[in-house]
Amino acid sequence: MIKKENQDFLDWTRSHEEYNERPFVWKKLSNGELIVHNTGVLEFLPALKSGKQIIYSCAIHGNETAPIEIINDLISSLCDESLIAIHHTLIIFGNPRAMNIGKRFCHENLNRLFARDLSQREESYDLLRARIIRQSVDEFFEKESEKIHYDLHTAIKESALPTFAIYPHNPSTSLDKEQLYFLDDSNIDAIIFNTDKATTFSYHTSSLYGATSFTLELGKVRPFGENNREDFKEIENSLRLILSGDYSPPREIKKLQAFQIEKEIIKHDDSFTFSFSEETPNFHLFKDEELISSDKQERITALGSEQRIIFPNAGVKIGERAGLIIGPKRLPL
Repeated sequence: MIKKENQDFLDWTRSHEEYNERPFVWKKLSNGELIVHNTGVLEFLPALKSGKQIIYSCAIHGNETAPIEIINDLISSLCDESLIAIHHTLIIFGNPRAMNIGKRFCHENLNRLFARDLSQREESYDLLRARIIRQSVDEFFEKESEKIHYDLHTAIKESALPTFAIYPHNPSTSLDKEQLYFLDDSNIDAIIFNTDKATTFSYHTSSLYGATSFTLELGKVRPFGENNREDFKEIENSLRLILSGDYSPPREIKKLQAFQIEKEIIKHDDSFTFSFSEETPNFHLFKDEELISSDKQERITALGSEQRIIFPNAGVKIGERAGLIIGPKRLPL
């Protein structure tokens, strides 16, 4: 293990795109220790466990820098003990090489490599990271604990609602209302319910381990150092208070809007195109029967006047998801 004096964890991670040595203690704390298990994989092991386990992940896409800055500052606060955590926590920087080259991913989208069989896929750095992250989660989660996972991202495009959460939700399970209060209190504009299977990291921890998991989209992709951290002060404060055990949001919903995923748009062939420009933001609202996308296999139009689109990306590979159509949902309060 090579660790420079006063080196922060993000710097160490970016300078070690791969790490094949034994885990080591990053920092001994007054109430536990920080342990490095792999590149970008840091565990806080408290001396006394609370029964709750938390995963904070970011950089699943390497160019989504605001969450990386937020989480790295949080780690620094753990190290100098200005933040005293009480919960068993795993912190993950997903794709160090993609961070270093300033790209979403190196070969294929890491956030499509969860909750699925990886045995037949072409070897790549992204695939290596998926295996490492999946193994780290499997070794971290205990059978009887309360499990929470927040996977922090930023979106490629501007959004009419700048911050939003995607919630992989099993309709047969009860909704954790405390999470809705958390989202509203943390200045998250919208929650999107996904009841279908997915290959995202948040779906992986939800479906395989029963975690309460969210993908949190915090604004638009920007280079390191160009994020306005004031835009994220509420969510950053909430994440810190959760770790310390001091978080108690108001039991009310003031602004949080709710949607549900109604259709996944798949790019079937090279003729695929959207009906709108590349500058169209997330949450763009369509008119009834307005054309949304088309290719040789499928022509998709809006059903009613309340459907919107998120994550439109015509540049994905054939067979991959090119966008999601969402509609309004009543919050089950």
